[in-house]
Amino acid sequence: MAIFHLSVKTVSRSTGRSAVAAAAYRSGDTLTNERDGRQHNYANRTGVDDSFIIAPAGCEWAYDRSTLWNAAEQAEKRSNSVTAREYVLALPAELDAKERAGLARAFASAVVERYGVAADVALHAPSAGGDDRNYHAHILTTTREVEADGLGKKTRILDAAKTGGPEIESLRELWAMQCNEALERHQQPARIDHRSYERQGVDEMPTIHLGPTSTAVERKHKAEQERKREPYKPRTFKAQENQRRQVLNESVQKLVQDLADTIREAIAQEKQVEQKQLLRMVDWYCEEINRRNKISFKSGDAWINEQNRLMNGNPVAGAEALVRELPAYRQRLRVIEEKKAEIKRVEDEIERAESAIRRSENEIQEWHEEAGFFARIMPPEDIKKSRKNIVEWRESIAKKTSFLAILKAALSEMMSALKSFVFGECQKPEIHAKLRLRG
Repeated sequence: MAIFHLSVKTVSRSTGRSAVAAAAYRSGDTLTNERDGRQHNYANRTGVDDSFIIAPAGCEWAYDRSTLWNAAEQAEKRSNSVTAREYVLALPAELDAKERAGLARAFASAVVERYGVAADVALHAPSAGGDDRNYHAHILTTTREVEADGLGKKTRILDAAKTGGPEIESLRELWAMQCNEALERHQQPARIDHRSYERQGVDEMPTIHLGPTSTAVERKHKAEQERKREPYKPRTFKAQENQRRQVLNESVQKLVQDLADTIREAIAQEKQVEQKQLLRMVDWYCEEINRRNKISFKSGDAWINEQNRLMNGNPVAGAEALVRELPAYRQRLRVIEEKKAEIKRVEDEIERAESAIRRSENEIQEWHEEAGFFARIMPPEDIKKSRKNIVEWRESIAKKTSFLAILKAALSEMMSALKSFVFGECQKPEIHAKLRLRG
């Protein structure tokens, strides 16, 4: 299934790295760093499905990889300067190569439009011996705006403490939205969510990202264990912690499943008990009717003939008419009418909420078609509020729908009880006596 992953890193001289080397390695290219004269040759590297550069309009010079990243190196003077920023994205394995490339291009284009930088995109295939679903993209961007004649001012919005976090959160949300749109467009059921399990309300511990070092250690260790024909046991701390969390998650899922099964069994047993009690009551009721009929009349035919004579051929209507005059019947009928009014009120509330959702969804769709990538990263407050309202309305509809089902079930029980009440009262000797008097 598709997974969400978007991490943002920096390429800094303080760690001995350079933008030229990073670009050469990710794209499988050969580049020379003009600042120190070192050549970085990765032309024979495998696993690079595709690579391309996206730059602002009118900045054709930036499409040359060597020129772009040497300019990025030359623009920075300090020994601890950040010369590039990298976005690592997990691409949905459910999409084919062309669709994955289009998805990475769409995100890179949004970043270029938002910050005015250039983006060097490299699409990587799963590595040998690893997860064959691990299609991912490395997007290397400049830390300065790209202009027609070179690099411009530094983009500080992602570096500042106050703005960096919200910006990255918006990018994560954008990536999740783009992935889900692509999956839906290609009729794939998988969906991803940029929020943590805690924010989603999911009772599950997230796993730790291993990274290249731990992954290499685990692959080597796993291969050694297989050669020795020994069961694989994680070696690095991260892998061991992931195994522990996986065991805990499976235990929690089993407990939840067991609890759900127990609840279902309890409900089923309770229904069986209720059904048995109802059958016993019906049996008793039928026996009681038979007993009273035998007391009142010598035979069923005699009773029918007598009632037909007394009520001009419609004894049932006459008996029911007498029962409807009873205070107990009127009280039951009043409760039923109140329940019907309550059901109508809840149905109206659901209809109003559904209408509000349709209106808001239409407004969001119209904005979505006109906004473009720039606005999708930071939607206006009214769109955010509309999305929040839609979620709240849907939750309210779900609750009210469940409540409505309970009300309708209660009304059905009341109607059945009323019919039973009328039928039972019609069999009583005092009703027969009144019928005789009226006859």
